[in-house]
Amino acid sequence: MRSRRRRVPALVAAVVCTVVLATACTGSSTPSGPGGTADSFTFALPAAPISLDVVKDFVGNTMQVVAPVTEKLELVSETGEVSPGLAASVAEPDPTTLVYTLRPDVRFSDGAPLTSDDVVWSLKHAADTAAGAQTAGNITWIESVTATGPLEVTVRTTQPVPNARGSIAVVGFVQQAAFGRAHPEDLGTPAASPVGTGPYRIAANTPDRITLERNPHFRGPAPRVATIHFTFIPQDNSAQLAMRSGALQGAVASNLKTVDQWRAIPGTTPYEMPSLYTTFLTMDTTTAPLDDVHVRRAIAHSVDRAGVLSAGYGSYATLLRGLAPPGLLASVAPSTDAVDAFLDGLPQYDLDPAAARDELARSAYPQGFTLDVPVITGNPASELVVQNLARNMAGLGVTITPRPVTSSQWTSTVYAHGDDIGMQTMALVPSIPDPSSVLGAVTGRENIRPQGFNLANWSPPAAEEAFRRLETSTDRAQRWEASQVLLRGIAEEVPYLPLFGLNTVAVLGDGFTFDRPPGFFDLYINGSWVHALTAG
Repeated sequence: MRSRRRRVPALVAAVVCTVVLATACTGSSTPSGPGGTADSFTFALPAAPISLDVVKDFVGNTMQVVAPVTEKLELVSETGEVSPGLAASVAEPDPTTLVYTLRPDVRFSDGAPLTSDDVVWSLKHAADTAAGAQTAGNITWIESVTATGPLEVTVRTTQPVPNARGSIAVVGFVQQAAFGRAHPEDLGTPAASPVGTGPYRIAANTPDRITLERNPHFRGPAPRVATIHFTFIPQDNSAQLAMRSGALQGAVASNLKTVDQWRAIPGTTPYEMPSLYTTFLTMDTTTAPLDDVHVRRAIAHSVDRAGVLSAGYGSYATLLRGLAPPGLLASVAPSTDAVDAFLDGLPQYDLDPAAARDELARSAYPQGFTLDVPVITGNPASELVVQNLARNMAGLGVTITPRPVTSSQWTSTVYAHGDDIGMQTMALVPSIPDPSSVLGAVTGRENIRPQGFNLANWSPPAAEEAFRRLETSTDRAQRWEASQVLLRGIAEEVPYLPLFGLNTVAVLGDGFTFDRPPGFFDLYINGSWVHALTAG
């Protein structure tokens, strides 16, 4: 998943759709001990992290590895509530000030105590736009971070910010400041893995495997599994073969249509975890031919969204009626009925060749055009949508050329936000159920920049004013109205084409289970899945 944006964070996701945890049928995983303990557990990811310093690689795969190592000030739930993490308490003396009081009993994995200096360094590191921090877009409103006591940190913001605590909680991976300062260039590489306070520490980081082992100085109960290995297998079928052979106890699949194949491994049970995973097409409204609204509408009418959903995701996804799924709007709308009524009233774009032909005829390109579109290898939303679009527009004289790119290449392009951004397939995974996590990321002039995700470069006056209200107002009614203005403008002008909302599916097999149902945030945001993992 890969994330970025502004106030309320959203992971930007390039690959991850399904998470599968399963014990190989050969039973080669480490035998369980008393109380569900085990010596080791091996989990396959589709790609190796670029860096274990999350600010350099703010994506789901990396967060899953690092969250059990570097903890947060607070934890975020699926419903947006925050709960204590490294901070024992948080005071809000005024609308632009947060005062964090740290737990007194926290030590890093090398035995050194946690201090306010570590938190200050970590938050400044996450906000360092000049250094290219991918997390910086989430917290651009931080004015200052200061140590106001040995265990007290004060954060001041430039304005009142809805869900500021949740935003900081998601991007604020607290590392040891002394180690970070000692490794300004290579932090996150195999030579300098981050030092944290979590239940695990990084024992090894090689091109083939990352190994976590229990942190002997962790203040809480030790996780049941002593060692977790992460290995990297890009293709689902290869991961399934490895699991059947006993080489793996867990894997991450990129294709929701493979859930039945995972289920066929003896003893597995799938658990569907609803998420706010939002996929969409982005179209740069400032460069030809996508600067023509009729071209964008023709494209929108040329994607068979229902067909792609069925082919790529089966029953594990839904068609989006607007760029924000209903769950993102619940925090500002007066009721769920109001959300449904509004979304049902937006212009919808289904496959309609006649409408596409009519829009193209009204454009500056009635005879067609050519367009290269990046396709993320192994990503169904990218591969199937672009291929479908190319096939459906060919009869209109339009040549869409899919250009294969790796997940890493796609990420670099998106974060660079250059002049050649063109059309992209994009996925955001909101970490808090608030409309700002998507709408605040993909609109607004301030997000037209490197590390900014207004990839459509779309900011008409009405949208800009609505963006400001959504991002700065603490009045629920004003934020609901601003959300409607943005969603209506996107539906009419089509800088973005909403595609699908995807769920995550966890499959647990014999030998390992979760002792409580996990959520998406447990797996990718908070790192708490490691505490729920138990051997049979």
